[in-house]
Amino acid sequence: MTKLWLVCYDVADDKRRTKLAKRIEQSCQRVQYSVFECPLEDSILAYHLQKHWLPLLKLSEDNLRIYPLDATAKQQTRVYGGAPPYEPPDYLIL
Repeated sequence: MTKLWLVCYDVADDKRRTKLAKRIEQSCQRVQYSVFECPLEDSILAYHLQKHWLPLLKLSEDNLRIYPLDATAKQQTRVYGGAPPYEPPDYLIL
């Protein structure tokens, strides 16, 4: 089942930060400079973490945080300026 995740990071190195942002943007929507909304299943999130995101980080200098947002949290979200919370499309054209 797809959940909505809030993903944010603080990466010290510009090159690592840029690579991580590009990788996250492949499956998530950027809502602020280092904050993303990600509608992903648990297994897909775990795959991205292990294969694509964590290998780019230097954990002694960087951090990546992922917060689950349940339906209640999403309904209570307030956005002032910018796009509304991400809604995945009903279909995907590949």
